[in-house]
Amino acid sequence: MSFVRDAMSRIYRIDDGRTARERQHALPRGTVVEAWLDVFHPGVLWVSELTKQLLDGSGPPLMASAFVDGDRISLFVPDEVTESAALPAEDSLRVRIAAGHGIAAIWYGTTSQVGGRPLPEPASPEDAFFYLMKMGGSANHAWRLFRTRDEAAEFMARHFPNDAKAKTWADALPVARYSDLLFPENG
Repeated sequence: MSFVRDAMSRIYRIDDGRTARERQHALPRGTVVEAWLDVFHPGVLWVSELTKQLLDGSGPPLMASAFVDGDRISLFVPDEVTESAALPAEDSLRVRIAAGHGIAAIWYGTTSQVGGRPLPEPASPEDAFFYLMKMGGSANHAWRLFRTRDEAAEFMARHFPNDAKAKTWADALPVARYSDLLFPENG
């Protein structure tokens, strides 16, 4: 199963999170802003291209210290997911993955499952597991973030040993580690 593709482009790292948040609060009420705090660097935000355009509309362009081509962050949604319309937006998910220094993620479960596998309880934002809900949705979705290709391959082999698509997905991740995703904004 796959997502309905959002128009995904760049994801930006904004080191001046304070200014970005000030601009966010100045936007008209109800404006959706995809901004995630970097889980390892306080004050740094990750934003989608659309969010950066919104924030740039209320002042000089925010300086991005780096960007990621969103399509290089891979997502795996197992065939068992039957309600893909309830999943969070792909754009939001990829920005959250970048903020967690990930290169990929797999859908792990949802709080609306009855009798499903036990869901993890992340202890901090740095955990590999995180939750993300579709805006306006009622079910929270658990995701497993991967920071390296090797980590993804090991997880998929352990949890999906007979699923060739899972192995192929992990082996074909476009980058081996988080640092390989980043492009300097001026480079």
